[in-house]
Amino acid sequence: MEPSNVQTPTEQLPITLFDGAVLAARAANGHIYLVVRDLCTVLSLVSSSQLRAIRADERLHLAAFRLRIGNQVRTQDCLLLDDIPLWLVKVRPPRGNTDAAERLRYVQNYLIASVRSAFAALTGLPDAPSNQIEDLQELDIIDPSLQALRSLAERQTHIEASQDQAREVWRDLAAQIRDLQGVLPLVEELRTRMQEVERQIGMRMSPAQRNTIYRLVQAYGEAHAARNSQLKLGSAIRKCWAEFNARFGIATYTDLPADRFTEAVQFVQNQYRALTGMELEAGTQERLL
Repeated sequence: MEPSNVQTPTEQLPITLFDGAVLAARAANGHIYLVVRDLCTVLSLVSSSQLRAIRADERLHLAAFRLRIGNQVRTQDCLLLDDIPLWLVKVRPPRGNTDAAERLRYVQNYLIASVRSAFAALTGLPDAPSNQIEDLQELDIIDPSLQALRSLAERQTHIEASQDQAREVWRDLAAQIRDLQGVLPLVEELRTRMQEVERQIGMRMSPAQRNTIYRLVQAYGEAHAARNSQLKLGSAIRKCWAEFNARFGIATYTDLPADRFTEAVQFVQNQYRALTGMELEAGTQERLL
């Protein structure tokens, strides 16, 4: 029996990550979540152990969503996008995939360096190794700096409470700016830029097309894993994404032009047919529940 707290997303879209694809879902409150199974697949991690670790950390927010993948509806555990940095810092790099481990370490090193810089900025200590501190008395500044965080938190609460007022002030300022002399050329420039953005968007796949490609490649990868007991599911899916990207000469499937969508669908269908002897339905009319 399905848990009562399973959510239905207002929208869902596969995004590119580490040469693979991760399904993103937006909750009714607007927050965005990423499928943990997909995250573990692209990082060569064991999803069951990662889920246990995430549930054990009250700072990480996990939610279950009923996601539509092609003609199937699957309940997936998803991690809040805001919590991804904290989770990534805690993850141990995989041993069986050197490339994935290297990418993960690069991200972890960057996040850790960012935290160290933030701590240095907060305390006033040098953003450098501790051997650069000549006098230990300089460390006396740490505690007052940490105490100041409470004041900052109170100020943040006040700011959030007055957001409506701030928005109203912004509307007034925007109205005044529109009345200023010389605003029309700026508006025309913005309009030109918007038209260029719209033109570029028109060349990219729609969310429905991206969902279709995601579903087809996932199904192709699952079929590979089912027919090769030596090949893990995550490895099979990554292999299929690499094959797809190489076929179309792109770094990531989101770079595929919309006018090659039909060709891409046929390619995956042909590969699936050659592997299984069965047809793989395109099902381009992707929709939410």
